[in-house]
Amino acid sequence: MRSDFVVLGASGTTGGLIAEELVRQGGRVVLAGRDAARLARAAARFEGGAVSVLAVDLADPASLAAAAGAGKVLVNTVGPFARLAAPVVAACLEAGTAYLDLANERAAVRALLDRDAEARERGATLVTGAGFGPAATEALVLALLETGADAASVKVAAAAHSAYDTDGVRGTVAEAMAEGATSYRAGELVRAPLGEGATVLTFGGAARPVIPVPVGDLEAAREATGAPEVTAYAVPRGGGVDSAGFDSGGAGDAGSYAYAELISADGQVRTAELSTGEGFAFTTAVAAAAAARLLTSPPPGAFTAARLLGADLIASLPGTKIQLGR
Repeated sequence: MRSDFVVLGASGTTGGLIAEELVRQGGRVVLAGRDAARLARAAARFEGGAVSVLAVDLADPASLAAAAGAGKVLVNTVGPFARLAAPVVAACLEAGTAYLDLANERAAVRALLDRDAEARERGATLVTGAGFGPAATEALVLALLETGADAASVKVAAAAHSAYDTDGVRGTVAEAMAEGATSYRAGELVRAPLGEGATVLTFGGAARPVIPVPVGDLEAAREATGAPEVTAYAVPRGGGVDSAGFDSGGAGDAGSYAYAELISADGQVRTAELSTGEGFAFTTAVAAAAAARLLTSPPPGAFTAARLLGADLIASLPGTKIQLGR
């Protein structure tokens, strides 16, 4: 019998947190990954037979097929997603398993959303961006759109405080940053050297130096609004251009923040801010909520996690608040 969830990368930090939350909510979870010994140690934390273990070789189609067939929903936490997600997605499509990932590379989010027609044709569900980025900023965009706000130009920005500094996150960020600064101008994706377009945005109670970055927030905001002008910003680590990662930009501040600004064709500006706690905790909550949604009634197509869940549910997550500005 299929389990409820397969968590790929379950011996890692993020995968382990998500697996724990799914089990806490009563789910039957397969802990999947490449290292059987690490998976066994992870499984030892659980009691009552709620988890099982499955070693998976991402380079072996038969191994991926076994992982996809082991549960009703596969949660992929293994990045870089732009390079590693495609065969996992293909295995889920073949197995009829709902797919969910934490991607925040622009290219990875775009690639998943571009499979919408294929997913609908197969009656399958594919979901990306189930983490602080891009879920936090897209929730703000969706909340503003629900008020009737128009968007000819969009700015979104994120400043996440993280309690963990993992090799997986660093590797994913470094690979994504190789794309340089990206934005949409007149409906076309344009690229510039990383650091170009730096500015200061005030949100979360602080003026934060930010730079345009090639993250999934950009594609999520573009998808939600259809605006021809879209830029996604993040706070560079240490306040300077650093391809190794991003931080909250506020010393001693354990909060995570997001910002969205929609400007209409006639110049009307509408803003919104999100505040929450530690970034991995928010990611865990978003991923678990999206996985539960896919377990009960997965709609066919390709979605971002924020679009799947809606702004109200994102705002209801523990410690999270959305505030609309002018």
